[in-house]
Amino acid sequence: MKIKFVAVAFFILFNLGYASDLYPETPNTAMQLIKNIKNKKFTGEAMDFDFENTDLQGIFQKFETISGQHFKVDSELHVVRKFTFKGVEWDKALYLILLNLELELQWENGFIRVKKAQPQTNRLSIFFLSGVLSALFAAIFVFILIHQAKKRKKTKQMDNKFPLPEDYVKKIRKRLYFLFDVEKIYQDEYLSLHSLADSLNIPPHQLSWIMNYKMGKSFSGMVNHYRIEDVKKRLSDFKYRNKTILEIAYSSGFNTKSAFNKTFKVLTGKTPKEYRMRNNPRAS
Repeated sequence: MKIKFVAVAFFILFNLGYASDLYPETPNTAMQLIKNIKNKKFTGEAMDFDFENTDLQGIFQKFETISGQHFKVDSELHVVRKFTFKGVEWDKALYLILLNLELELQWENGFIRVKKAQPQTNRLSIFFLSGVLSALFAAIFVFILIHQAKKRKKTKQMDNKFPLPEDYVKKIRKRLYFLFDVEKIYQDEYLSLHSLADSLNIPPHQLSWIMNYKMGKSFSGMVNHYRIEDVKKRLSDFKYRNKTILEIAYSSGFNTKSAFNKTFKVLTGKTPKEYRMRNNPRAS
């Protein structure tokens, strides 16, 4: 009865891992073996090894016998080498062979896979790059959130500063579109925020607020948009083939060549000449 109790106790201790202290030369799991190899912690029994021109299958069959673990060598690995060890822990010998052949162990479903090791520099590079990208995306995300929050705060402050009735805002917007789309007020080279406000009979600060926060464009942004669209239309129209680019620009409201060229390039990505040649090649 006493013998049975001792046997049962030993079995329980073994499964709990305490048997590794009684028999430290044999890691009790495949995962533990892989961990020991990576950490260079060798507890195996000292043995002699003499692999004379032995392929990988033969080498790892030897370690299967010693460790009780099942190794599976990747099919593309074809190596024949000579290894000799005297009085070396068997798991250290395994580590040295892996290091020499640039191999590594990986646990798969039911076996230990022997595969080509990924270069450490690549691992560090990938780790570093992924870290940098993660930090960059996080910074961009935070920046967008902060920017949106500031924009909402500014819009709210402006709403509180100029609490204009919605019907009034709609009326001004409608009159603005009429002035730009029908009367083409943007063709006036002397057009300013104040003169436009006078045409609408409202204070300039109210007009600026309506354009910025209810129409999504500043005064200059809206004027330049209409002027460039007018120029583009004429540059593409064969009827204006005898007009110079500068004549068209001046008739659309621009009063300097430099301001026109710069604005056109910014809004279209092309020079006026490039745009005309592409859309109206027969023009002069």
